[in-house]
Amino acid sequence: MPRPLPPTELYAAERAVVLASCLLSCLGSSLLLCTHALWPELRTRPRQLLLYLSLADLLSALSYFYGVLQDFDRTSWDCVLQGALSTFANTSSFFWTMAIALYLYLTIVRGSPTGAGLLCCFHAVSWGVPLCITVAAVALKKIGYDASNVSVGWCWVNLDAEDRLLWMLLTGKVWEILAYVTLPVLYILIKKHINRAGIGNTFQGGANCIMFVLCTRVVRARLLSSLCCYRYDDSGWPSPRSSSNRQRPDPAESDNVPDPERTKPLLSST
Repeated sequence: MPRPLPPTELYAAERAVVLASCLLSCLGSSLLLCTHALWPELRTRPRQLLLYLSLADLLSALSYFYGVLQDFDRTSWDCVLQGALSTFANTSSFFWTMAIALYLYLTIVRGSPTGAGLLCCFHAVSWGVPLCITVAAVALKKIGYDASNVSVGWCWVNLDAEDRLLWMLLTGKVWEILAYVTLPVLYILIKKHINRAGIGNTFQGGANCIMFVLCTRVVRARLLSSLCCYRYDDSGWPSPRSSSNRQRPDPAESDNVPDPERTKPLLSST
């Protein structure tokens, strides 16, 4: 068996960029979770699926953050734990992303009815398959120190494993490639060009926050309203609170306005 490559040197700037990306992903995922919890009227089925995607992205970003901050130099218990959590969360994130695309395709393009059965299927696949892969990888001692040769400071597949290439595919890369191939096709069919290719693994939560919070008019308006700067009107557009009093006439004043019909001069009958 050939000896693995020596550890790849990581510069402080690279670590800083990855840590900042993880923090933004955590912030974005947390914001998505908060909007789902605060406003029940926005809990549609697509946003319910987005909730589970946000949970997976949050766990993924936290595990990557710990891995880069810890700066592992060998296979230890926390290295294996961090590698297992990141493997499970990242793989689950790809499955939930494809589940959302498939749900939109079935409801918009196919017009097929969706119910609790489809949601249960999504749960079984998006949580169950990553869990089985992660448990198998840990049990067979495939998760461990990778010398930052295939990561940026965190632990993943142990480079000492003979079949490491196979486990790199099973624990992430094959599902990542499948998502990058499937997502553009599905979103083109439903005329929604949402392509996640090019968005790094550490910024998934932030990207979802931009698309589904900051770029969503209703959610954006409610966030502005919660900051006490704007009010949320019936049309979904935010408007300044100070102008609300000027736009609505005082009922007492409206009662004193004379009727135009009553102010007409009476014509002489002669």
